[in-house]
Amino acid sequence: MISELAAVVVEPERAATWGSSAVDHPMREVTRAVAFDPDGWTPERQARVVELFDSLAPEWNTRDVAGRELPMLDALDRGLAAAPPADRGVAVELGGGTGLYSGALAEHFSTLVTVDISTEMIRLVPAGAALPVQGDGSRLPLADGSIDALVLVNMFLFPTEVGRVLAATGVVVWVNSRGAETPIHLTADEVDQALPGAWDGVSSAAGWGTWSVHWRA
Repeated sequence: MISELAAVVVEPERAATWGSSAVDHPMREVTRAVAFDPDGWTPERQARVVELFDSLAPEWNTRDVAGRELPMLDALDRGLAAAPPADRGVAVELGGGTGLYSGALAEHFSTLVTVDISTEMIRLVPAGAALPVQGDGSRLPLADGSIDALVLVNMFLFPTEVGRVLAATGVVVWVNSRGAETPIHLTADEVDQALPGAWDGVSSAAGWGTWSVHWRA
C-alpha cells in the first residue's frame, strides 16, 4: 500500500512543458509494455531505445536544468527515512545516462553503480562518484538479492528483474522528474502493482516531479 506524503518542495517556474505530447510519446508505450507485459521488451523495442539514447548522449547534460533534481533529492531524504531501517550501502542507478545524479546519490550510499543500456551515455559518466556499467535493465549483471537500493529516474521498470536483484530489505526509488508529463512515467500505485509480491511505500511530489519509494511488505 502506498501512503501519500504532503509536498514540501515547491515547484520552480517552468521553462517548458511536455503537456499532452508526453502521453503520446513513443517511450510512454514502451514504459507500460515492459512494466505490465512479461514479453513487452522485444528486440525491436530494445534496438529503438538504444538508437534513441545513443543519439541523445552528446547533448544529454544540457537537460540538467536547475530544479530537475528536486524530486530525487526529496525521495532520498523523506522517502528513505520512511522505509524500515536497514543497512543500505550498495545502490544501483538504473538508466543512469551520463551520471547527472551520481554525485548526489553517492552522498547517500557507500557503493554506487550506474547502469545504462546506451554505450554512448555510459562513455560520458564522469569518473569518481559511480562505477559506470553498460547493461540492459531486463538482464542485469547482478547477483540475486545483492542490491540495497535501486534508483530509477525516468527509467523503464522491469519488475521481475528488480525483484530478483533487490535485497530482502532493499528499496526501489522511483522518480519522474516532470511528473505525469514525463514520457517514461508510471504512478506510484502502478509501480506498486507491477512489482512482484506485496509492497508498501510512500510517495509525494517535489519541484516539477513526483517520486515514490517502495519496500517489500
